[in-house]
Amino acid sequence: MRARAVLAAGVALSLTSCSAQQPAQSVALARSERLPADPEYPQQIVTQFSGPGLVCGLGFALVLAPDEHLVSTDRMMDFVTYELAAAGRGAVIYEGNAPGPADVTLETGLNFPSLVAVHLDGGGYDSSLARRLLTKDDIPPNC
Repeated sequence: MRARAVLAAGVALSLTSCSAQQPAQSVALARSERLPADPEYPQQIVTQFSGPGLVCGLGFALVLAPDEHLVSTDRMMDFVTYELAAAGRGAVIYEGNAPGPADVTLETGLNFPSLVAVHLDGGGYDSSLARRLLTKDDIPPNC
């Protein structure tokens, strides 16, 4: 899986990104740290990313602002969740093929994960967060 290699790297690389929302620019990867496994769920892989920088999911990419953190939880099932947080704000991003009801749902163009769902739940972010998610041809080539 191409995203796992990037997620595990935890190093700053220079990437070129192009999207309708963001002009081509050099974007460094966000700093990452693998968190200890929960003893009750040792199969889970939990990684925390700290902005600023690029985070590559399986079917999306997101450039974190300097005050943002993203925690990725891979339960080794058919989906991955990401908890996005900044001072006084929070949202959940889901990658998989069968999200529950969400505030925004984006197609990835992949067989898996085919959808990225954004759950705002009054967490301080609004639907403009979805415009920051890069999918399909907008994902930087090194993700």
